[in-house]
Amino acid sequence: MGTTFNILVVDDDLKNIQVGINFLKQNKNYHLIFATSGEQALERVKETSFDLILLDILMPTMDGYEVCSRLKADEATKHIPIIFLTAKNEEESLVRGFELGGADYITKPFNAAELHARVKTQLDLHYYYHQEIAKLQQLLMYSQRAETIKFIAGGVAHDCKNFLSAIPFNLHLLQKTILEDESKKEKMLELIDGAKAAVNKVDNLLNHFFSFNTDSSHHSEPVDMNEVVADLNKVYKEWVRHKIDFSTVLLSQPAITMADKLHIEQVLLNLLINAQYAVVERMERDNGAGRIELLIDKTEATDIEGLQHNLPYITISVEDNGIGMSADVMKKIFDPYFSTRKESGGSGLGLAVSKHIIEMHMGHVEVNSEEGVGTTFTVYLPLAQ
Repeated sequence: MGTTFNILVVDDDLKNIQVGINFLKQNKNYHLIFATSGEQALERVKETSFDLILLDILMPTMDGYEVCSRLKADEATKHIPIIFLTAKNEEESLVRGFELGGADYITKPFNAAELHARVKTQLDLHYYYHQEIAKLQQLLMYSQRAETIKFIAGGVAHDCKNFLSAIPFNLHLLQKTILEDESKKEKMLELIDGAKAAVNKVDNLLNHFFSFNTDSSHHSEPVDMNEVVADLNKVYKEWVRHKIDFSTVLLSQPAITMADKLHIEQVLLNLLINAQYAVVERMERDNGAGRIELLIDKTEATDIEGLQHNLPYITISVEDNGIGMSADVMKKIFDPYFSTRKESGGSGLGLAVSKHIIEMHMGHVEVNSEEGVGTTFTVYLPLAQ
């Protein structure tokens, strides 16, 4: 191996250090550094990353046992192999050294062949240990990335399904309108625009997913949430059941945040669709009127975990008078693959992906709900200064 190894030699006897260094420096791959006390050794490891430490047991003030104990207690140095240096009459005390984490020992005075062999063995083991750790870390990275892609792919599929489901409904209304009254040109064009908008959303979502393979970050730009809601209306307003009263409350001034517009639209559409399912279920059960409201406001985060206190945030709330949720369901609602609608095709990814997106934007999402009363999801996004 052509790798250079940093070796620390610790001994209060300079003669021993010199002999050891003279033996080892014959190997051009060894970079040797010495320390004459335990305290000095601990300082050396802060300055240099070592591959091996040759450590004398008997030293004044701080002996080799204490040095070894401190090194093994520190995450930064616990994996450095330690070879104890000991006189022949001290060999019975080596048990303690091994108990503290020592890897091997060498007796003094040094035998050149033995010193080289034991040092090489520990360096080889240390080198291959790091090689295997690096491989495992790479495998872990690939595994995590594969799981992330699976997670994002599930979310993209979920949201594409949401967008695409608006198209047949809009086309059905268009066909119905044409059959009823061909003079309703404006209404027909509006329905066509809704279908086009849904197709564009799917196209953009797929482009975002394909770009994830090379760039997992999101593209941030100044986004006015008032405009996001206006764009969503084109897709959603003809989609929502006519018996549901859908309304929006916008800010009278621009509500600007730094965000990926498509991702934020994706989150809000998920919340609106979930609200619709909850409202329709209650309407069918109680034969009452449904209500969904989308509100934009501003606030200061004062006691919300994960948000910077006393800074302005935009809040986007989706309120409904649907069936509501129990406390147990609310605890699980953002967990991947948890769904109360699995029998009807729910994937359990919509809210998990939505939470991930909001947190990528340095924001927060929370839910408040009461069974039989309704649910409010509130999204917090930093207000652009």
